[in-house]
Amino acid sequence: MLKLYPKVALAGRMNAGKSTLFNKLSDKAKALVSPIPGTTRDLNYAKISWRGKNFELIDMGGLDIGKKTDIENCVIKMAEKAMEKSSLILLLIDGQKELMPQDRAFAKYLKKSRKITLLVINKIDNQRLRQKISPDFYKLGLGEPIIISALNGIGTGDLLDEIVNKINEKPSVEEQQPDLKLSIIGKTNVGKSSILNSIIGEERMIVTPIPHTTREPQDILIKCKEKNVLLVDTAGLRKRGKMADSLEEISATKTMEAIKNSDVCLFITDVSLPLSVQDQKIADLALQNHNGIIIVANKWDLITNKTPETFQKFIDYYQNYFPYLWWAPIVFVSALERQRMYKILEMALAVQKERQKIVEQTELDKFISKLTRKAKFKINQFSQIGINPPQFLFKTNYKQALPQSYLKFIEKRLRDEFGFNGTPIIIKLSQPKGKKR
Repeated sequence: MLKLYPKVALAGRMNAGKSTLFNKLSDKAKALVSPIPGTTRDLNYAKISWRGKNFELIDMGGLDIGKKTDIENCVIKMAEKAMEKSSLILLLIDGQKELMPQDRAFAKYLKKSRKITLLVINKIDNQRLRQKISPDFYKLGLGEPIIISALNGIGTGDLLDEIVNKINEKPSVEEQQPDLKLSIIGKTNVGKSSILNSIIGEERMIVTPIPHTTREPQDILIKCKEKNVLLVDTAGLRKRGKMADSLEEISATKTMEAIKNSDVCLFITDVSLPLSVQDQKIADLALQNHNGIIIVANKWDLITNKTPETFQKFIDYYQNYFPYLWWAPIVFVSALERQRMYKILEMALAVQKERQKIVEQTELDKFISKLTRKAKFKINQFSQIGINPPQFLFKTNYKQALPQSYLKFIEKRLRDEFGFNGTPIIIKLSQPKGKKR
């Protein structure tokens, strides 16, 4: 992490309103919110600034007691790790319900842990509900509760005042911005979360064989080669007809938003399985958004009897399946064995550098003059007009429409001459009005 702020963990039972409060305090609809118990699984992080102090707020899954599924046990394990690292715990309780045994047990656990804890009574939207608050809440031994409504923002200012009074952090300084926004995209169960965990060297994301374990994009800021890299793990994308519920549809929408906000996408595939039409559709999403793309062939450890020719065999297979991504580098990795994880980051930074490359006009003049020396038309202008991704303007007075194949030829020669590895190139054609492209 670039800067370590005091951590404040949001804890409590399922549906106490933790994600709603997280979104309200962070002023972002980042956490997925629904009435379905257990919606939040992975940890959500947000930097909060209040009264000149900064802290990192952590939204966690519900910590209900009882028989658990494998995923719920993973949620609890992740939450416990988050609380261990936190300076302050907010125990959130649904004020419209009676105190449950789980609330008592959790309050007792927090007192034993000696963690500084604030008791927060949520869902109190009006005076009538305030008068109905159970007196049992005051008997938990966690001090005077703070009464709020996360949905309406009632009492959240008082809560923030209490939080910054409890934490010790210097006045905020200018925050460093990411040099690269790097999204991890792909189908379900190709190993996206495993790759993120391997890159950062800790279990930040829950990993299970169950499809759609990850539900929300997760942002993690790291440092690589003195550059700030914002890693974004996203929910796996399945065919709409195979989506299990509305939560998965919302997750898919958030994944597409993450792609739009990214510079480069790590397009994760499972090299041990045949590529599919869904893989092509996901690649198309990144391509339509003009993202830089690195094709990551994960689970390379599952390929047996490898020979010196095996690499080339798979490269040919991928390039035949994604002919429109011939310019995207392919890297074969194993998240399980942490194989080539650092290389992924190095490649992503290299692709981002290519996206920002500017070619001098004199070099472009030489390039286009040589390329069109025997052409039947005159080039009025060939210049670079943008970056991220690189964009070029091709002006001609030629009366006939130039075929797309010719523009593809120019792109190929541009790449041969100047690189642009891993990034799409946009070539805009300008001809006299009325001429068809």
